[in-house]
Amino acid sequence: MLIPDELRDLASRFPDRVAVRIDGTGESMTFADWDARSNALARGLVEAGLMPGERVVLFLTNESALTFHVSYFAIHKAGGVVVPVNPRYAPREIEHILESSGASMLVTAGEPLERARTLRATAPALRLVIAPGATGSGEADWDALAAGDPAAFQVAVDEDALADILYTSGTTGLPKGVASSHRNATFHNVKPIEKGGTFLHSIPLSTFFGSHGTQLFALRLGLTNIVLPSFDPHRFAQLVEEARPSWVVMVPAQALLLLESGSLGKVDTSSVRTLMFASAPMPPHAIAGLGEAFPKALLLNGYGLTEGGGSACMMPPGEALVRPGSVGKPLPGVTVRVIDDEGKELPIGETGEITLKIPTGDRAYFNDPEATAATWRDGWVHTGDIGHLDDDGYLYVSDRKKDMIIRGGYNVYCIEVESALFDHPDIVEVAVVGTPHEVLGQDVCAVVRLREGATLDLDAARAFLTDRLADYKLPRRLVVREEPLPRSAMSKVDKKALLAELAGTGAAR
Repeated sequence: MLIPDELRDLASRFPDRVAVRIDGTGESMTFADWDARSNALARGLVEAGLMPGERVVLFLTNESALTFHVSYFAIHKAGGVVVPVNPRYAPREIEHILESSGASMLVTAGEPLERARTLRATAPALRLVIAPGATGSGEADWDALAAGDPAAFQVAVDEDALADILYTSGTTGLPKGVASSHRNATFHNVKPIEKGGTFLHSIPLSTFFGSHGTQLFALRLGLTNIVLPSFDPHRFAQLVEEARPSWVVMVPAQALLLLESGSLGKVDTSSVRTLMFASAPMPPHAIAGLGEAFPKALLLNGYGLTEGGGSACMMPPGEALVRPGSVGKPLPGVTVRVIDDEGKELPIGETGEITLKIPTGDRAYFNDPEATAATWRDGWVHTGDIGHLDDDGYLYVSDRKKDMIIRGGYNVYCIEVESALFDHPDIVEVAVVGTPHEVLGQDVCAVVRLREGATLDLDAARAFLTDRLADYKLPRRLVVREEPLPRSAMSKVDKKALLAELAGTGAAR
């Protein structure tokens, strides 16, 4: 199966059902519109010189969600390879992706267009920038390319052909491109919901979670995908009441902001039957808060990674509140194994690196055989995450392997300390990092943002944690920030940026 086959199927089954709607713009399209418009654009891309296997960057924000959805499928129908790139990436990261992927075309719209024009000058392989209204040298008007014949169109490609190159967030260096085939991307057991419904999110479409976890997932369910261009907790709460979504998808940072804002106080959330969160650990207190705010919803905690092809574990209905800290049980066909540094499988309950065996088959890093060999070994994906399994087969993620703090020979898992600090009623945001120490090697530093008007010092924080954590896990440094913690394009705390800030300040309380 090819990725466009999924759209063709939904367009034939539910042609008049609204597939995508962008909040605040009035823009929407049906499944039939989506299929027809992507057919027309695919023809335009071929006429513009796109050859099978060539890479095309999608450099779009959620404000241009319709352009993203149409372009994504048009590129595949034209036989091309999609490379989603978040415009929030730093110039060095974007230049690296353009060079690494060898992209020949770039689709953009709105504010990112000027940045794309600048990037084209530094990317020799990038011969064409495509944007609505673009008419300059080396540019093409997206609207003109999409104005042709909307009849069915598909350049012949094999289902094992490269479909997407999905760049990771670069938490261990510059982003790596995970290569995914059509067969790999379409391996699932999701079926459309005949009666339809709505699917609400504000996940950046240019990320793996956005392109596959929301765009393709909502398509497969046959739901109307309501895209909030940028996350605003008050508007998000309004949409829960106005749009009556049956599915809500968030990253933990968005859930925390939503709960902190108090916007859900008088909102009728009864329409929400499934609330899914993923991409980063969710603090236990937030899971409890979501359970209270969405009493009719199943809370699904999805665990997976781009290298593995999506969710590998899912929290069964009703378990999120009774197993705080767990990311769920392996999905059918997925095997989870926890290993030590020598690759030996560890007993239940012991902590080590999480490895996965996925039924979709191996992916790879695009044009990076050395990194590929380090991550995919003998059919197992080495995640770089630290965790353990319990007696019932539930997985708990303790930390990223690279983020684990080794303090005087003791392993300190940042997530464990962060979860304990999140129990403090005055802490809104927290990140725990390891800072250099002359004797111990590393020490534990907690960076927090407090509720307005609250105060907290190091002694009080340590006293609060005394009954919750071993003494060697207690922070030896506390930094209180007025502004929100720095975050990546996927709303994960940017610990590299945080450590750089800490290196330049001695502020501690």
